[in-house]
Amino acid sequence: MAIRMKRGTAASFEDLIAIVSTWATDNAVHGDDAWQLMRSEAWPRGTIFKARGRKEGEVLYLGLMANRIEKGKTYADWFMQRENLATYFVWHKDGLNQISPVEVSGRTVNKATFTGTPDIFTHSARVLHFGVFKQYAEALNWHEQPGGIKFGNFKFLPIQYTLEGSSRVIDFHPPLFPGCGYPSFGMNFEGPKNLVLDYWLVKDAHTLSVVINNSGVWDHAFLGAFLPYDNEEYAFPAAVIGGTSGFVAKGINVWYSPSQQTPTPVVALQIDYRPEEWSVAHGLAPFAGAAEDQDGIPTQVMICLSDGRWRGAANYVQSLDVVPHFVCSGPVPLYHFVRKPPERPQHILYRIRPTESDVRDFSHLYDKGGTWKLEPIELLAAGKEQSGILGRIPYISFPSHLVGKEGETRINGKLHLVLPNGWAGRQFHIKGRAGIVYEEDVEKLLKEERKDYAQTKSRYMLLRLEE
Repeated sequence: MAIRMKRGTAASFEDLIAIVSTWATDNAVHGDDAWQLMRSEAWPRGTIFKARGRKEGEVLYLGLMANRIEKGKTYADWFMQRENLATYFVWHKDGLNQISPVEVSGRTVNKATFTGTPDIFTHSARVLHFGVFKQYAEALNWHEQPGGIKFGNFKFLPIQYTLEGSSRVIDFHPPLFPGCGYPSFGMNFEGPKNLVLDYWLVKDAHTLSVVINNSGVWDHAFLGAFLPYDNEEYAFPAAVIGGTSGFVAKGINVWYSPSQQTPTPVVALQIDYRPEEWSVAHGLAPFAGAAEDQDGIPTQVMICLSDGRWRGAANYVQSLDVVPHFVCSGPVPLYHFVRKPPERPQHILYRIRPTESDVRDFSHLYDKGGTWKLEPIELLAAGKEQSGILGRIPYISFPSHLVGKEGETRINGKLHLVLPNGWAGRQFHIKGRAGIVYEEDVEKLLKEERKDYAQTKSRYMLLRLEE
């Protein structure tokens, strides 16, 4: 099975999709491994390719979809459409729970008035979503395709509303926006920092890897069939990897009544696609993380299990500490929300090897620096009902020796692309502060610094660029 590589520059995610579409379907380049373009349209329709499956006669469909998120507008324009208000708010048991016509006047819906602009995004951003589907249905939008990732209900930061004749504030947790939850790339709304971004494409009959370098911010995506170790029993061994899940933990202060002196701290999910988002929800596959420790939450590594369910794999969880604002006396005026150091998950049942355990202190280098031991990136089930290694992601590996610099290099005689975990020198954790905090234990501080440095220097990944 031959792999092909292409490198170049693109002016936008839309431009990158056009480049992929032309190149991936070129029979002169890929021969029998060329894909068929089913469609290439704007959100929410997206771009979908048809590719050969791993077994004779099987097919799979791979998708890319660009989107532009404008804070305070994109989500509100979608959510405030009558059909969406009916489905998610008026008729839904977690909303008004009314089987009645939908009456809309500005922000008032069936006598319920939203106190702010409905949104689940922290900032404006440009986004490129990645997906894999079992089948293709022309009439369905990109995120509705058969066999794609299906999401449950997530607890996003609530939208507050009041009912006519009452001042009591009520919470409503808004629904997911179409396309979100899928592994993605993100950039600031203004576009690439230097007007263009560098890209690398690696393709075979069943898979596509995409790498972008946006002025020093690196991201990797993979979509297609992974290599299952139980090849006979695994019906649809699909995986989707992106630079970010977009899901992050956020906190707000909410006053539910005019008489409430101290606000209620509320911690839940929001979506942030910016490169500056530095939590473990943004990063390479070996160091994937989640905003909450719950089974089924999206991460940047999504796996289709042997029973057809999609699940996120993560080696870390990064949540928030709620810290009351210090006052000498009187009620607490507000709460601060400080990001915790990454922790190992307890309830997320799928991990990524070999980085599911600490790898900061080992090195395998042979022949006086000439040969490296490259560890495959493997998908691991860690639950009671299912445990063991499901398979590996082709063409990517963990370098079990310190890497000097990102970019193209030859390792073990093959051309590889060395990728940092987002950007070179990125810290494992950035410590936050709320109020005035002093730490006098020098030994504790030194131990934390050494641990952070050891974690930081190991966070690289290799993508093979040739046979």
